[in-house]
Amino acid sequence: MSIGLAIFVKTPGLSPVKTRLAKSVGREVAEDFYKLSLKATASFAKAIKVKIPELKIYWAVAEVEGLEKDLWNDFETIPQGDGTLGERLSFVYDQILNIHHSVCFIGADSPHLDYLEISNYISTLRKSSPQKFLLGETSDGGFYFFGGSQSIPKEIWTAVHYSTETTCHELCENLNQVGFIELLKESFDIDRVEDFDNYKKNDFSINDLLAEQRDLLRWVGERF
Repeated sequence: MSIGLAIFVKTPGLSPVKTRLAKSVGREVAEDFYKLSLKATASFAKAIKVKIPELKIYWAVAEVEGLEKDLWNDFETIPQGDGTLGERLSFVYDQILNIHHSVCFIGADSPHLDYLEISNYISTLRKSSPQKFLLGETSDGGFYFFGGSQSIPKEIWTAVHYSTETTCHELCENLNQVGFIELLKESFDIDRVEDFDNYKKNDFSINDLLAEQRDLLRWVGERF
């Protein structure tokens, strides 16, 4: 069973990145953090592929003009499409489901994710009923991981209010119309300067982090 993993990203220089963080630390520092986050995310995505060789990884890029940038050389790129976030999630999901049996989403906002845990989630999806969705909630009400294996009507995605404390709950309610949801271990995003405190205090086992994740944690510790 083939699986597509889409990593939702923006291209620095073409779109503003980490805008909430930039309000506190400045655009340059926010972009530096984002670029390091991309490296860490690419690193654990590659580690997941070692565990699941049939996994195909995509950068889902926000800007059409960004699709050919060298920044995205690690994986194949696909466009996010136009419109709201809900419309773009729907567009990317449908693109990948047309090629693969199952689809997974992550972003570049949780560069600390454990590749072994994410590998287990993807393996669970491979063995589950097609009507089952996997959803990993973040502490601010969003989600850091999504997985599914069946078609989802566009309105399921577009009826959700994104970037709110009810985002994950609303998506769950909508998905219950077409299947059932398994909620995964809660994690967090890094969107604001306050999130760095959570990041630094988290009980990471340094030996379980990949080199790029250790580099990012060290960078944050030196600056914040």
